[in-house]
Amino acid sequence: MRTATYSYLLEPPPPPEPSLPRRIWGSHAFWLVTLALAGCELAGLGAVVNGYRIARGTLTSTSEFTWFWLGMIVMLLPVAALIARAATPRGTRAALLILYGCVSYAPKLLRDPTAPAFHDEFAHWRATEEILSTGKLFQPNTIVPIISQYPGLHAVTAALVHATGLTIWQSATALLIMFHVMLLLGVAALAEAVGLNSRTASLAALLYSLNSSFLYFDTQFAYESMAITLVVWALAMYARAIRSPRRRGRRTWCVLTLLFAAGAAVTHHLSTIILVVVMTLLALSLSVPALARRDGWRRTAVTAWGLTLTTAAMAGAWYYFVAPATLAYLSPYLGEGVTQLLRDVGGSGSARQLFGASLSPWWEQRSAYVVTMLALALAAGGLLILRSLIKRGRLAPGRRRALRCGFATLGLVYFPSTLFIFSAAGAEGARRSWAFSWIGLSVLMAPAAVWLIDRAGRRAVPWRRISALGGLLVMLAAAQVGGTAAGLDASYRFPGPFLYGSDARSDSPELLAAATWFRDRFGAGNNLVTDRYTGLVFGSFGLQETAEPSAGFPTYDLYLAKPGQAVSPVLLAELDGGHYTYLVVDERMAYDVPEIGVYFEPSEPPSLVASHGESIFAGRLAKFDTITWLVKVFSSDDYAVYRLTLPPAQQTYQHPPPRARGSFRVAT
Repeated sequence: MRTATYSYLLEPPPPPEPSLPRRIWGSHAFWLVTLALAGCELAGLGAVVNGYRIARGTLTSTSEFTWFWLGMIVMLLPVAALIARAATPRGTRAALLILYGCVSYAPKLLRDPTAPAFHDEFAHWRATEEILSTGKLFQPNTIVPIISQYPGLHAVTAALVHATGLTIWQSATALLIMFHVMLLLGVAALAEAVGLNSRTASLAALLYSLNSSFLYFDTQFAYESMAITLVVWALAMYARAIRSPRRRGRRTWCVLTLLFAAGAAVTHHLSTIILVVVMTLLALSLSVPALARRDGWRRTAVTAWGLTLTTAAMAGAWYYFVAPATLAYLSPYLGEGVTQLLRDVGGSGSARQLFGASLSPWWEQRSAYVVTMLALALAAGGLLILRSLIKRGRLAPGRRRALRCGFATLGLVYFPSTLFIFSAAGAEGARRSWAFSWIGLSVLMAPAAVWLIDRAGRRAVPWRRISALGGLLVMLAAAQVGGTAAGLDASYRFPGPFLYGSDARSDSPELLAAATWFRDRFGAGNNLVTDRYTGLVFGSFGLQETAEPSAGFPTYDLYLAKPGQAVSPVLLAELDGGHYTYLVVDERMAYDVPEIGVYFEPSEPPSLVASHGESIFAGRLAKFDTITWLVKVFSSDDYAVYRLTLPPAQQTYQHPPPRARGSFRVAT
């Protein structure tokens, strides 16, 4: 590669002052480009809205995906083209990233503009409501118990509610838009902190937006959406502290690093653990030269390890004194994922089928492989460029080289982690890790992307130059589609009709009315037994305390028991000891199978979902109407609520009289 190809590593010299006619023409061109860009963004938003409009009226169709991705591509490509243009000023690139951060939040905002939709959002909404109603942090949460020990997001949201008078959801939306925009700017700031110029750093931010969590998972009202931004900015400040030549500047960057790290520690467990791991990796890469040199290198290693150990101490103190259940909560995910993957490789297990029950069209599913192949190609190119720079002496031994190598190592973790997507237990953990590994991967890939753009732009024949640049844009568009498709199924990403057993589409006006009536009639804080999807609404908007089913507390046995079968005396004793006073039944359980394959909780017995596709609860739910220790207090078309007066342990179920499903009924 020629010397000219390394221009992306250095800040270009300031251009000469243009003459007056050129300034006037440049001003006209600026406004024309601005109007064209605004038109593209508005047209893209319109296409996304049309795709969602189609989705709301049908379970799934190809046209909703076509319109949605047409809109997203129209919004992405003009921004990418302007950022990749060598003559674009640094400030303009920052403005373009802010613009793309705002429009890329639109899919999630339009998906559920007024209320929670995803599973964890109900839990975080309830946690924020508890802070507002009690004035205290760390309130118990039965939907996702661990989040009560990480109140960072909830406290900030509640503070904004108090300060502005907005609702919880409005305040959360405003915060999430800010975090989303700052995430892109943070990746660009991090790339600049390790030595890339503004053009390459801005492209690194755009490449980061291709990861599977960017559009939906890290835009939901959940603690990672805030913590991922804090992690990125902590790493950017960490790199600045390492490279700062002056003591006063280094102290400032160190303080900022620890402030962002502390914010992550009180907000999200996994993000903090990954932050400590990445800082340890970078400290190790910075310590190797320190062993051979004295002078500033030893000071660099002391700064790196000081920040790393202080962050680890803050996280450890939080885990020990505030959130001792964290490691027990996280450990099963990795352990089960590794175990299942080894069984699959050894042939004793069955690998998870990708897109097995997906509603996505075939072309979206195929594009999920494109993003991995493109990332592999760009990462290989980035490694070759890094090696060539080191070999030619253009990246001499120093802090910048150590940081670049450290982040490259972080990025390469993405590729082995993709293997866990074939494990049912490890798939979710693998997807969660990509939002972090892509921080390093985008920094590694960006120089290769700039090299390809410059090489394509130097073609002498116009049609070849246009074809080469167009081909790069097509690959970028395909990677955007595939990156999102690999993260969440269509039932999460698109609105639509009620879909039983979907975490994002199983709430309904009927369920909300039932939960609201129950809260108004019996008050908040009642202990009740229910299934996963009904529990989301009763536990959030209904303000009730829902049971946490498990192998040691199998509340699903109440639903599973056949007429005439005795209830486990151990279960009855646990229900009595836990003061559970109500049972909620979704009668669709008798004839529907959940879309995500879970009735109560992910670790429930697999036998609850029959392999032949018929509900195992068929003929077992109407028994509740004949039990003397169950009194029906509410009934609608699909839901029934019973008051529990727990029986002797040997109480059995009797066959019920037939009852037709009718309209809304309430019993007192």
